[in-house]
Amino acid sequence: MNLPMPESEIPPGRRERRRRELRERVLAVSLELVAEKGFDATTVEEIAAAADIAPATFFNHFQSKGGLLGEITAQVVESVELLIAAHLQDDAPVASQLEGLARHAASLISEQQKLARAVMLEMLRSSARPEDAAPYLVSLRRPLAELLEHGQANDEVRSDLNAEFLAEMVLGALHATLTQWLSDEAYPIVERLPRAASFISEAVRPVRATAHFPADCGEVS
Repeated sequence: MNLPMPESEIPPGRRERRRRELRERVLAVSLELVAEKGFDATTVEEIAAAADIAPATFFNHFQSKGGLLGEITAQVVESVELLIAAHLQDDAPVASQLEGLARHAASLISEQQKLARAVMLEMLRSSARPEDAAPYLVSLRRPLAELLEHGQANDEVRSDLNAEFLAEMVLGALHATLTQWLSDEAYPIVERLPRAASFISEAVRPVRATAHFPADCGEVS
């Protein structure tokens, strides 16, 4: 009978691969459980059972359940980055791309409400402790700024303010809409998020009349 090789005798490369695969399995089952039950209702014991590991093994990979949520949030944000990149790669007008992105995001939130809620709350908690926060909004702002910069070159987007500042305002408006949904589960997010994007599209259109903005608000000199 072939007995399993003791952990201490497994070559370092294979041991690291095993550790990575186990961590990915825990993350995968955690995503499923949180999407089904919500983060607060999901226990470490349930995650361990679904991943076929002992609860103690869970803590070998994650310092705490809260640490796991940080990892889940990072994965979801990475997926959102890919979603943004996919929507912003065509040659459609800036307004169409922003509204299409918002409709897609609203649809995903509607389908995965419990997971989306847990991730959004973690992002809000992170923003309240800057020393620990992952640069979530920075990573999401970058592709939007590139889109808006491209729109400025095509005279679709106002050029009196720089693209980075406009991207901050776009994210701020969308974030405000999502915050409304967090505070009220009945809030019609599927309808309101595209409407917010439409409002933003109007706000970033070229300004024909001269307007004055303070330099620290992103005015283009």
